[in-house]
Amino acid sequence: MPRSLTIRDYAPSDEAALLDLVRQLQVHEGQVYDRMKRPEEIGPWYIAGLEKQCAESAGRILVALSDGAVVAYATILTKVENDSIDEVPNTYALVGDLAVTRDRRGQGIGKQMLAECERIARAAGARWLRINALARNTQARATYSTYGFDELFTGFEKTLG
Repeated sequence: MPRSLTIRDYAPSDEAALLDLVRQLQVHEGQVYDRMKRPEEIGPWYIAGLEKQCAESAGRILVALSDGAVVAYATILTKVENDSIDEVPNTYALVGDLAVTRDRRGQGIGKQMLAECERIARAAGARWLRINALARNTQARATYSTYGFDELFTGFEKTLG
C-alpha cells in the first residue's frame, strides 16, 4: 500500500534530513563519478549554496515527507539564463538537485518530485525544463527519459593522466 507523500518548501528544521539526503546522493553518484566530495565533507554550506542558487534564479528547495520523515528533496530554478554565446538569449527552468532516500527509491517519489517541479516551472512561465545526470547514472537517466525528458547535450571526457 503506497504511503502518503507531502511535498512542501524546505524549512530550516529540515536541515539534518536534507544534509543526510545530499550525503546519500554523494555516495550514489560517487559510484559512477570519482570526483564527488566525500559525504562527510558535505555540511550546512551546501544548503547555503542551494539557497543562493534559488535566490539568483527564482528557485525553491522542495522536500517530500512520508510519515513525517523527509524522504526526498529537489531544487527547482525557474529563471536560469542561458549565456551561451552561440545561442539566442533565453531562460529555462532547471531541476538542479533531485534525491530520494535509499530505502524509498523505485517507489515513484522521484517522479512525484519531478511533477511538482514541472508544475512550479509552468506556473513561473518557463518554456523549457531541464535536468542533468551523470552519463553513467543509468537509473536517473531512465527515470528522466520515462518522465518525458529528451537528451539535449552529451559531454565527453578523456583521461589524460
